[in-house]
Amino acid sequence: LCGVCVGLGFETKMAVALFVVPGIALAWVWMRSDEPGGLLRALRQLLAGGVAMAAVGLAWPLLVTLTPAADRPWISGTSDNSIWSLIFGYNGLGRVAGQSGGPAGAGGFGGGGGGGGGGGLFGGATGPFRLLQSGLGDQAGWLLGFAVVAGLALLVLTRLRRRDPRTGWLIAVGGAFLTSAVMFSFARGIFHPYYVSFLAPFSAALVGAGVGLILTRGADARGERGAARALAPLAIGAGVVTELVVLSELSGSLSWAKPLAIAVAGVSAVLLALALSPRVRTVLLAVAMAALLAAPASWAAETLGHATSSTFPAGGSASAGIGGPGAPGGRGFGGRRFGAGGVAPGGAQGRSTTGSAGGGFTPPAALFGGPPGAGGFGGGVPGAGGGFGGGAPGAGGGFGGGTFGGDSASLKAAISYADAHGGGTIGVESQSTAAAAIMSSDANVAGLGGFSGRESSVSVAWLAGQVASGHLRWIVISDGGGLQLPGDTRSGSEDAMDAAANVCKAVNLSSSVNSGSKIYDCQGRASAILAAARS
Repeated sequence: LCGVCVGLGFETKMAVALFVVPGIALAWVWMRSDEPGGLLRALRQLLAGGVAMAAVGLAWPLLVTLTPAADRPWISGTSDNSIWSLIFGYNGLGRVAGQSGGPAGAGGFGGGGGGGGGGGLFGGATGPFRLLQSGLGDQAGWLLGFAVVAGLALLVLTRLRRRDPRTGWLIAVGGAFLTSAVMFSFARGIFHPYYVSFLAPFSAALVGAGVGLILTRGADARGERGAARALAPLAIGAGVVTELVVLSELSGSLSWAKPLAIAVAGVSAVLLALALSPRVRTVLLAVAMAALLAAPASWAAETLGHATSSTFPAGGSASAGIGGPGAPGGRGFGGRRFGAGGVAPGGAQGRSTTGSAGGGFTPPAALFGGPPGAGGFGGGVPGAGGGFGGGAPGAGGGFGGGTFGGDSASLKAAISYADAHGGGTIGVESQSTAAAAIMSSDANVAGLGGFSGRESSVSVAWLAGQVASGHLRWIVISDGGGLQLPGDTRSGSEDAMDAAANVCKAVNLSSSVNSGSKIYDCQGRASAILAAARS
């Protein structure tokens, strides 16, 4: 059953689900190996669990592999159309070591506070304190200090003795916590703040274990009462320290929480170090934990008061998520400007295949969402080509805004033109633009360059094959070339689309359309596309 659950996790989020495996496997072997024949039995049981995990987790990848490439979509995030490249590359080692030619990642997006901090799209700078930085700390870092001290206390008290039932639990839960924390702290690839939600249950479990140790009672626990009195100020104190670090990154938000944590939790921690009655200790610990949980509980409750981005969700105030209100220095990208290839006023964007690590980066509100009137997936920004659906009053409206390639007016006109001239699928640069158009108008639109237009690199031969088979007829190429992140040198499917544009028939749309995009009819041009690529 454990293997099946991990396999289902792999189907959902791929390699990150495997972070729990080392702790589970080590706990199982360690606790069983003291029995006669226990080690071999434990290894056989682990093998059975591994088989179940592989059978469930690899079911979809194997089906994709067995499906002819001509009968399925291109595997996004790859340059060779292989699901294994996605698993081991873009969604695997690429997340840990960094994608080749990918965004500047950790250090490329800073920023000031303004109510939400400045953690950014990729989780801030790597290092041992990354999980407390802005954008990550307020998602799952509030009580990390308490969790770490509690885990170390359990390690000291159990001494990993096999006869202590807490040992197996500590190895499994603590192993998952340690593996996740280390990987998240030092991952150099694309890292979104919501990833740390994976760490939250293990952190919470260790906090709960620490509370249980502090309240140790009974004849069997007499030898641990002294340790419990020592643990209380250490664990609560560590929890206060990490919470203060997180609060300091919020630049003024929850200002009432700092004195509360210092005074109430601090005094309770000192009193818990004394030899008090169990009832008094229980009350003091409840007060201390209430003081520590007040800030994260309030921060979480604020999430209910505003719309959040479904692409990059974040708990907290409206300014906590990427693309929140456009206040100066707001969280996410620090109020900086686009560098090379950046978005100009009106949503136009200079096509560029090379990024700039300097100059910083601020995505328009129409990209990542925000409260009403701030653009986002449900609205638009005036002059920005619209949001991803609907549109706020006075905004550009429409779908597929200019950020991910192609402005909405051009794409609307292209869809209307295609419908009036025989139909067929329209290829655009990003899947985000395609998805928005599909949801808004049920149009036949395909994203060829991955999520933002820079992740997937379809080959010219593949594109020509899609044209020859009738799966693709039209190509829309924007002047922007998709979202340009600092340091991102990837060009997505730009080469293949440019090869098609060189030989396909350019379409002149209505002069009333102020287009930043070009539309091409590729019907019957498959051979010419291949020939152009070879020349």
